[in-house]
Amino acid sequence: MHELKIAVPADFPALSRLWEAVFGDGAEFTAEFFARLWTPGCCRAAFENGEAAAMGFCLRGPRAAGRGCGYIYAMATRPEYRGRGLAAGIGRALMAGAFADGVDIISTLPAGESLNAWYESRLGMEPCFKKGGEGVVFPQSWLDFSRFCGEHDPDTPQTLLAAARPGVDLSAVRGLGWECTFD
Repeated sequence: MHELKIAVPADFPALSRLWEAVFGDGAEFTAEFFARLWTPGCCRAAFENGEAAAMGFCLRGPRAAGRGCGYIYAMATRPEYRGRGLAAGIGRALMAGAFADGVDIISTLPAGESLNAWYESRLGMEPCFKKGGEGVVFPQSWLDFSRFCGEHDPDTPQTLLAAARPGVDLSAVRGLGWECTFD
């Protein structure tokens, strides 16, 4: 049975192991991420027998056209747990939590075009921001982590997906540049 919960700092080792297994990033990368971008409540994870089976983050802080934004990042599921709805449940919980906290717009950059349909069908996201360029304003911690990550990956999609809190219109932000994608 999976325990879906809001992750806490004591979960960093298990989250780091999952991150490294799924994405191949090393300990230096995950340590930098947790040091710069972790905030309480930003991560939901499913655990089984003390190990992270799936996780996702909704990072807060950017502003687009005066609206508070969140960014879904590092959605990961161990291969043996895929197809069980864990990622969709985590994504919905991340979005509900962010919207309840007053975030107006949640965005993500899927790792590949093939994942767009998943985010559109499971989380109700639609094409919105362009990858890179001016438009969205980021906190210093995001800028620092983005420099650590380096240049944009040319193989990731050029358009970020987004969903708005009920009553918020995406038209004012559609087409704005979203520089800090950490891809």
